[in-house]
Amino acid sequence: MKAYRGLLLIILAMGSSACLWYFATPLTPIHPLNKLAHIIGGLAITGLFLVFLFSTRMKILERWFHGLERLNFYHKVLAMFSLAFIIIHGQLQKMVPDEDLPQTSFREWAKELGEFAQYGFIILIALAFLAKFLKYEHWRWLHRLLLLPYTLGIYHTYFSSEYDLLQPSALGIFTALTTTIGFMSALYMMTMYQDMFFPYNGTISNIQKLNAHVIELELTLTKKLHYRPGQFLFLKIFQEGIEKAPHPFSISGGDGVTIRVTIKAVGDFTKQVYNEIQVDTPVAIDGPFGHFDFAKGANQQLWIAGGIGITPFIAYLQTKPTKKIDLYYSFHGVDNIVYKDFLLDYAQSNEQFTVTFIDTSQVDRLSFVQLTIPAHTSIYLCGPEKMMKHFKSSAPTSHIEWEAFKLR
Repeated sequence: MKAYRGLLLIILAMGSSACLWYFATPLTPIHPLNKLAHIIGGLAITGLFLVFLFSTRMKILERWFHGLERLNFYHKVLAMFSLAFIIIHGQLQKMVPDEDLPQTSFREWAKELGEFAQYGFIILIALAFLAKFLKYEHWRWLHRLLLLPYTLGIYHTYFSSEYDLLQPSALGIFTALTTTIGFMSALYMMTMYQDMFFPYNGTISNIQKLNAHVIELELTLTKKLHYRPGQFLFLKIFQEGIEKAPHPFSISGGDGVTIRVTIKAVGDFTKQVYNEIQVDTPVAIDGPFGHFDFAKGANQQLWIAGGIGITPFIAYLQTKPTKKIDLYYSFHGVDNIVYKDFLLDYAQSNEQFTVTFIDTSQVDRLSFVQLTIPAHTSIYLCGPEKMMKHFKSSAPTSHIEWEAFKLR
């Protein structure tokens, strides 16, 4: 399991939370239901700490989870579990006998703030999971608003608890560390990430429209970006009329000082780029990201690309690899194919490389049943989400790598 270090982090954090709350001693004896409510509440606040920590896209976390796509997956899973823990915690609190509930106005106020936090999380997380129906900017603002109920939840944790969390006990130290890191992670993503942590700056030096929907941008940077073919980056474009929020794109080539990215106009941002982008526009880059590593694969490789998912393969071919490579390139209609001439020329001049074009407007979609795959073959996939799910679920080998990162 390639993400085992990331999974160990989750298990360690959640397991530590459950154990520390279970074995901690309350200020006064409490009802078993109240103790269970505290344990569940502790799991909720710990889960949210991980949710906000994972949103920072720290390079060490990307390595531990073997890519941002897996990190993003566990970010979503933890958000769902945290929401479930919040709801269960609230229901258990309602079942606690009255004499076991907060008796002071101060603690009663903290309890009410916890209820506000619960409703806030339910609404915002539910809306966040409707991402495909929302504009990206609206989705981003929903994520930013999550800091408010999280802050209320931290206050509720400390000041409605039957445990003294301000003391330097094991539980107190653990809670202080996780809530502080979680809060700072959320604050970092809200206020600092976009302004401070895009270390590569440059301009757009060349623009080429490859077809009616796809554009290739050449970026010239002020310092060299050391990347591996198959990786992607986050790109910010500073041009009036184009959204300034960063978006991920696979690197399709370049020597590091010049970088090429190939973009398909499918959403609001990418359509703005396709229609309005101009040469000399300033840009900023964060990256590279991704664990799509062709060099570590076997000498026999099978590549399956769908649509714009051809770009990481193009980047690796430009290094002139010596491996035996069979590429199956799927697209819907001849108007949607890119780099066809490059691939045909490369296949003609390199006997180790073959390419098969599959136009799904004319023939059935590709499946592993149609392929003869030699033993010890490394398989690489990149393309639309539906295609990726199909191939990952039916892969005949564990030697399979895929890249499909999306923001939401």
